[in-house]
Amino acid sequence: MTDIFEDMYLDEKLVDRQIEANTNLAALETLAAKLYAGGYVNEGFVTAIEERENTFATGLQLDNLGVAIPHTDAKYVIKQSMAIGILKDPVDFQMMGTPEITVPVKIIFMLAIKEPKKQLEFLQRLIDVFQDAEKVSKILAAKSDEEVVHVFKSII
Repeated sequence: MTDIFEDMYLDEKLVDRQIEANTNLAALETLAAKLYAGGYVNEGFVTAIEERENTFATGLQLDNLGVAIPHTDAKYVIKQSMAIGILKDPVDFQMMGTPEITVPVKIIFMLAIKEPKKQLEFLQRLIDVFQDAEKVSKILAAKSDEEVVHVFKSII
């Protein structure tokens, strides 16, 4: 069986460990801009990711940490990839499935999925990882962008 994340591009250029943002949309824009600058998504991706967040919230509350898994339509994706952002200070995201509740998000896993049929599988796999707070804590404890990538790949 092949790993679903095998075709998901991730390297240190798609990691930002020091995002400074006052709102969830500002944080999303910062991370989406990395994907766009690298040529992984087209120019509509940044706007689409923000619009989708306003319609379908992506915040998840873990035991002691908030995460977000923003993503949007495949038509904005050039190369299947993922960006990881760690916020200096958490920002509020609406909770996935319960938008009236806010989640202080510290880490964002932004997906650029080329194969829409696999979107749910990607999300389920990430949520499985999130069930283990120790794994997410290892990502947060990474001392470099390269280490974030290494730790993520080792736990997924």
